[in-house]
Amino acid sequence: PNLMQRESIELFKRQGVYSEKELLARAGVLCELYAKTVNIEALTMIDMARKQILPAVESYAAKLAETLATKKALSPLLGGKYETSLLTKLSGLTDDIAEAADALEASLVAYHKIGDVTEAAYFIRDEVLPKMDALRAPADEAERFTAAEYWPFPTYGDLLFGVK
Repeated sequence: PNLMQRESIELFKRQGVYSEKELLARAGVLCELYAKTVNIEALTMIDMARKQILPAVESYAAKLAETLATKKALSPLLGGKYETSLLTKLSGLTDDIAEAADALEASLVAYHKIGDVTEAAYFIRDEVLPKMDALRAPADEAERFTAAEYWPFPTYGDLLFGVK
């Protein structure tokens, strides 16, 4: 959008780089490219959250619940605070992930109704990116508490130190 400001237009015209029409067209293309790229990234996030992260966390939570039930069936005196606490945390995180994915999807529906490329780019920046951050936060937290064998992606440690 800064390319569309009068000072920028005059500078590019004066230097013989672009005419006003060329610069405005280029700025429009850049705004559209930005918005479409972030849209693809947001759709990918939603897909990863719903098809990989949530099922992985739920599988691990189910295993924890099974372990807790086995302990309780064996003896009511056996503990279970760890499993109960972790199940509570993971359950809350799965709710947060699902809600954030729904909110992000709703913002993408609104984005697709915008006809102006500049307005769409601003909407992506102001509405979609914060919702992407809001989805990433509980997903990152869930990764910290989900057993590695359940997590569907390499960890940062795997990526940094797993070269063979």
